[in-house]
Amino acid sequence: MTSSVLPLSGWTVSLDLWGTLITHGDRKAAAAWRITEFGRVLDAYGHHPTPEKLSGIVGRTRQQAAHQQRTTGAQPDVEAQVGAVLDELGIDRGAPDLLKLLLAVHTHAVLRACPQPIPGASAALDAIKAAGGRLVLTSNTLATPPDVHRLLLTDLGLLDRFDDVLFSADLGVAKPHPEVFAAVAERAGMPLDRIVHVGDDPLTDVDGALGAGCRAVHYNPHREATAGPRVPDFADHAELPDVLVSSCSAAPAELIPRSASHD
Repeated sequence: MTSSVLPLSGWTVSLDLWGTLITHGDRKAAAAWRITEFGRVLDAYGHHPTPEKLSGIVGRTRQQAAHQQRTTGAQPDVEAQVGAVLDELGIDRGAPDLLKLLLAVHTHAVLRACPQPIPGASAALDAIKAAGGRLVLTSNTLATPPDVHRLLLTDLGLLDRFDDVLFSADLGVAKPHPEVFAAVAERAGMPLDRIVHVGDDPLTDVDGALGAGCRAVHYNPHREATAGPRVPDFADHAELPDVLVSSCSAAPAELIPRSASHD
């Protein structure tokens, strides 16, 4: 007599978004649109930084925020990012509606990149659900707030596939901080060792999940060698459901995140 229990029943599958389920799209187009629109707004307020100067300041501010997020799990404040740009330009933040207008540009620029689902991602989500897994989207946000992410996911036909959606801007902390994965487990009503997180970033997704007590699966489309812990990986989303079933049915492995391996 065969068991009727679905292979992922009792498991929560947490998935990263950018670079794992959807592409980053044309980042150069998004960056160019952001600088052009920033320039138009500033020009209307009597400020005329060169596009080169503005691009350098905006790019540097974003890189600093992203680095802090990835290395410490701190969640960058979007208004603070735009405010830092104005401060470096020597422009008063208090001008009526200036910050509000720049925030609208900053938070919607990603849509100009036209991100798309990675081939096979939608079918993989459906297969995970059919296997009994509870699906959770666990995504860091940098400049793009949760409401814009939800609009994008709805347009891409992905939002309604998830049982829960967690954005770092809502949580106040970001991957790889263990509180993110603790929130996934708490909201699922499951222990951490019944959470398996899937993502493309060895630091925030793999090390972060393992360090919090979860399992991890690495999306590794180029089959690159990594210096981190040995975890299951996949290069094609058609492989993901079987990789998850195999990973969740295996005995727990002694996996140590790279951040702890040199202690």
